[in-house]
Amino acid sequence: MITKRPRLGLRGRLTLLYGGLILAAGALILVGIYVVVGQRLDQELGSDATEARIAALRERAAASGDSTIVLPDGSTVQLDVLITQLEQDRAALRDAALAALLSQGAVVVLAVAVAAGAGGWIIAGRGLRPLDLMTATAERIARSTGPERNLHERIGLTGAGTAPNDEVRRLATAFDAMLDSLDRAFDGQRHFVANASHQLRTPLAVQRATIEVEITRPGAAPATVALGNRLLDQIETNARLIDGLLVLAESENRIEQAEPVDLADTARTALASLQDADRSGIKINTELRPAPSYGDPLLLEQLIRNLVENALRYNVAGGTIMITVGSDDDHAVVRVENTGPVIDPADLPGLLEPFRRGPGQRRRGQDGAPVAGHGLGLAVVAAITSAHGGRLDLTPRPGGGLCVNVSLPAR
Repeated sequence: MITKRPRLGLRGRLTLLYGGLILAAGALILVGIYVVVGQRLDQELGSDATEARIAALRERAAASGDSTIVLPDGSTVQLDVLITQLEQDRAALRDAALAALLSQGAVVVLAVAVAAGAGGWIIAGRGLRPLDLMTATAERIARSTGPERNLHERIGLTGAGTAPNDEVRRLATAFDAMLDSLDRAFDGQRHFVANASHQLRTPLAVQRATIEVEITRPGAAPATVALGNRLLDQIETNARLIDGLLVLAESENRIEQAEPVDLADTARTALASLQDADRSGIKINTELRPAPSYGDPLLLEQLIRNLVENALRYNVAGGTIMITVGSDDDHAVVRVENTGPVIDPADLPGLLEPFRRGPGQRRRGQDGAPVAGHGLGLAVVAAITSAHGGRLDLTPRPGGGLCVNVSLPAR
């Protein structure tokens, strides 16, 4: 397995750029000084006066026939030996001077580059601080979901780090404007769904009352009664759809009136409300142990009801459903496992989206028609779970079917 090395951050890259530029500039300056000083030493050590004195000594020795030179201390030396020694001393002096210049200059250039890198690190940090603030804000918003989604948060860039109209401030202003638009869009969506659901309940109630009056009046024709019953079934289906939309919209908000609940009692209430559901021979097994939690009892009952209805809807005739409620460490757990069609793990995320149905055919009821459903069941479960600060896990069963595990904070 190949492990990717972490990339250097922008602040680190800017620091290396500052330090590298200073180091390169210092190295070029040092090379220029080295060349100039070398040429100057050659001019001074090999001056015309020195060469003239050596030429005069050679002429004197040639004229007298004696190449011996008497030194100030009274010792004598051959002229050729003296000249050779002078050349060696001059070369050694030049090399020593240039070596000292190169070594000490390199130390100075390196120290300046390190200091420039440290200064670049500080300057880059101050310059990138607004970007760090924007990144932290965006990450907090991205991590938040459901009722925890905090689209009201803004960057609000202030302080002396940026000029009134510089690029960073314009970016922060544009980011805040985008958050304003998203906030209004999410609020508008929730309000629309909630208002539409409330408004649609009234005409459905009127239609239901009108049809019930017609089919229950004396002398109603059998065909009229049958048609009325079919219409009542359709109205009931539409009412469930509207209720699901309303619960989905309301559960996207934070739970305002939470109270202690026992999920085992909530599960019993939810199961009792489903006594008349079409089961087609499906066997429901339960294991309900105390599971104290904290939340909205009606929403939590709706959560369990949706899980059971989903397990009934996407099952097979003669299948089974296992409902387990209990406590696990510091969490209250609801687990609903059912038989049914085989589900590809890649399809699991789509099951939590509104109006998305699971793969495979829905179970048919006793009348041979597919059991009604609108694809809101698990979407509502996910929204309610998120509103209560819980966790929802979906796992396909090897032989077909689904296992849904809801974990909520314990009381």
